Amino acid sequence: MTVDRLRLEQGRDQALRDLLDLERQVRDGELPADVADGLRQTYERTAARALALLAAPTPDEVGATSVTDRSSRRGRLVAYGLAVAVALFAAVVLLPVYLGERPTGGTVSGNEALGPVASGADEDTAPRDLSTVTNEEMEDVVAQNPDVLDMRLALAHRYLDEGDYLAAARHYLVALDREPRNVEAQSHYGWLLMQAGEPDQALEYVDRALAQDPRAVEALWFRANIALYGLSDPAGALTVLEQLQQRTDIEPATRSQVETLIAEARAQAGSG
Repeated sequence: MTVDRLRLEQGRDQALRDLLDLERQVRDGELPADVADGLRQTYERTAARALALLAAPTPDEVGATSVTDRSSRRGRLVAYGLAVAVALFAAVVLLPVYLGERPTGGTVSGNEALGPVASGADEDTAPRDLSTVTNEEMEDVVAQNPDVLDMRLALAHRYLDEGDYLAAARHYLVALDREPRNVEAQSHYGWLLMQAGEPDQALEYVDRALAQDPRAVEALWFRANIALYGLSDPAGALTVLEQLQQRTDIEPATRSQVETLIAEARAQAGSG
């Protein structure tokens, strides 16, 4: 790792830590909102600049012609394109979980904090559908209910899907500060790092999530994609994907996505 890249990573991490500490100071009444707003903009600009520079090609990569370099660049480019496939996977398989359709006995989604729909519903039992709620509304609710992690994570997932990595990172880091072993926050922050061009760090976070819950479907899916598209490791991806393929508790849509990626991993393994 070059000195410049190390400095960028340190700057990014420090800015994100500063944002995290700023949220705590505002929450605890240590800073007035107007002062916090100015500091937040400064920290966000610093983190955004570092993330953008880290995601850009290095001078060594520009014009490189070796097989290794071409493979590495292709991995990064496909990883960004793969966001579409991962978004589809989330929309078809995982979105109902984010929107409150939790299994009986599961954790609450957090949308109870939004209150009932405006009309035509039982005010005691009908929370609002999160798909009709704006990011701004959710930000307000998260600020008013900072301990409802599921709501914060639902908002962070939205930002991640929209490509607003800085806003997503802020909420994931707050969630991890409050609940360091949260599997959902760990795995999604790992996927965010993958999108920011940091597959090695991404893998660390996803592996932490899998250490807590080795059967977490999202974390396994992210790990396979990181291996295949971020680390150019189709064999590692196949190990995870075949594990998912053998599961009897996943939906047909999930299985279809897994089988599609298995075919891609086998193709890459063959061409390599």
